[in-house]
Amino acid sequence: MIGRSGRIAVLVIALAGLTAAGAGAQTPAAAGSGGEGTPADRSKGWFVAGTAATTLRGDCQDCEQPGAFIHTASVLAGAGRRINDRMDAGAEVFWVPADSPSSSRINSTFVVATAQFRPWQSRGFFLKAGMGMAFVRNWVFDGTGVQPPVTSKALGLTYSAGWVFRRHARAGLQLMGTQHVAALGDFQTTTGPIENVVGNYWSLGAAIVIR
Repeated sequence: MIGRSGRIAVLVIALAGLTAAGAGAQTPAAAGSGGEGTPADRSKGWFVAGTAATTLRGDCQDCEQPGAFIHTASVLAGAGRRINDRMDAGAEVFWVPADSPSSSRINSTFVVATAQFRPWQSRGFFLKAGMGMAFVRNWVFDGTGVQPPVTSKALGLTYSAGWVFRRHARAGLQLMGTQHVAALGDFQTTTGPIENVVGNYWSLGAAIVIR
């Protein structure tokens, strides 16, 4: 079961699809305006790279207490293509290296496909959601610290909102707030099963956008 975070991500992707469908129904005159403007406006491809301050925390369905908050830095890179004036599709990689309270190294990597749309063509505001895989090495899912770390593959979800500055230039800046979720599933331990283990990653960051 994906859970609330997964449903939110799916909802955002669905809204993006509806927006794309509405944009595709524009008149030929409106569609023809895509050849005007700056070279960045006419460019359909883009690349983004940046960094963020990230807080991550583990939890599970029956844990007596969630894991500790861990603060670290993260790196984001992605590429995509503009579908129309409001809709983009792409892929991104999000890497989070962190040190747990037990001094073990936790490396988390998200590889997701994304859909991004802009509710207002004249503004820099955007919403984005994605789904893919998360690879988590040395994840400590037991809040008591009794169980050893594990290495897992998981369903990866992400959703975010942000603002792009210098939208019509070849190089722009975007600020964004993002949540990534690693749905690690169930684990069998010596003390019994641990169900619905998840890792939550909250980030505030900035990135360079090149078109």
